[in-house]
Amino acid sequence: MAGEVRRRSLGRVMAAATAGILGATVLAACGSSTEDLEANAHRERAEIAADGFVYGYAPVALTRTRANMTCLLPINQLYNQSQMSGPDSRTVVAPNVDTLYSVAWLDLRSGPILLTHPEMGDRYFGFQLLDIYSNVFANVGTRETGSAAGSFLIAPPGWSGTAPAGAEVIESPTWDSWVIGRTLVESMEDLPAAQAAQKQYSMRVLGPAPVTTPPSLPPNDCGNNPAPQAVGASGPAFYDELAAVLAANPAPEADGPLLAEIAELGVTPGATPSTGDRQDVEALASGVVLGSERIDDVIAEGSDGDPGSWSSLEDAGRYGTDYLHRAMVAKIGLGANVPEESMYHVTREDAAGDVLRGSTGHLLHFDADQLPPIDPRGFWSITLYGPDMFLVPNSIARYAIGDRTPGLVRGDDGSLDVWISSSPPPSGKTNWLPAPEGDFVLMLRTYLPTDQTWSPPVVQATE
Repeated sequence: MAGEVRRRSLGRVMAAATAGILGATVLAACGSSTEDLEANAHRERAEIAADGFVYGYAPVALTRTRANMTCLLPINQLYNQSQMSGPDSRTVVAPNVDTLYSVAWLDLRSGPILLTHPEMGDRYFGFQLLDIYSNVFANVGTRETGSAAGSFLIAPPGWSGTAPAGAEVIESPTWDSWVIGRTLVESMEDLPAAQAAQKQYSMRVLGPAPVTTPPSLPPNDCGNNPAPQAVGASGPAFYDELAAVLAANPAPEADGPLLAEIAELGVTPGATPSTGDRQDVEALASGVVLGSERIDDVIAEGSDGDPGSWSSLEDAGRYGTDYLHRAMVAKIGLGANVPEESMYHVTREDAAGDVLRGSTGHLLHFDADQLPPIDPRGFWSITLYGPDMFLVPNSIARYAIGDRTPGLVRGDDGSLDVWISSSPPPSGKTNWLPAPEGDFVLMLRTYLPTDQTWSPPVVQATE
């Protein structure tokens, strides 16, 4: 199933279950048995549980990411990653190797938070603000607010206080939120200057704290927090995590119909549905399996099914009630931004429909007029990941090729060839993106894209 999470009336489920008491004579006449009706009722309930799994995948994955990171980083403080991401960067899937990250996890129960940055000149930078459901509710930076020095007050839901002079108020839809800052590094020689800009970012809590707040998210169990990349491994306990998120961060009104459905299975704010009625728990266990399959099926479908075509996360960041799309993005690119800020194109196969493998060798050819269309203030890059969407070690420590890669050789006609293989091509390492011997995934990013309909050329096998 693709596009949107299916809706089912629990009334029909209960009606089917009630039919089981009508008597053996009626059942025989209808050609059904009590066991058949019970099986059908379980399937319906499992499908509703699967809706809940798809719905909860993104907020649970994001909350697990928060738990792992806040075991190391204090809440409500901005942490600057001073080095580029590498194969050891395994907290969030699909990290880029173009920018220095700045990260903060906000708990607005403490009060609004003031974020400031200095004059940034021509350097691309951005602070992306996500609610606990992974929706992007604001962007601060080059595109949205400009490069002049600025201050921004991130306020809790319903806040009505007075902001400091000159500060722009940004209200968060949820009490817990995530700030992802990105500061472009033009080259390794430019790294110290990018680090210096980072050091001028600031964040601090402003009082007073709100009088009435929902409960906090559960405390971390550092060292034992479940992995964000294995959401389905918890079985029915997954829904306990979702229930905790719902209690700490009340869901948007638009989510009401789905929440009403899963509430009949015991999934309500603050509950522990994994300890509920046996039949409900069995349905929840089946729902995890079915929901995982739905998400994986959408990822496998790619774009339009043409061999080698790239799928584009064109609607990332704003999901509304398209919970399946939200879950898919969370699984392959948690923290993806809105398309006007950045576009993400992903492929796992070549023009013949074969899975990308480093031992095969591949060529990505851009005609001169086919290069990624970006605003002069933006950038583009092609990053290689393993099947798990993390960076893979290689002999030259090159994990991406893009518009800032030094020494790239263009054709006489302005075209660009990128060679992707486990060993260097005959032409040498200049335009080589190293790959592992086995399977890999490519993600092409365009920051500040000028044409959101553009798609990369198909990858060709060279052997």
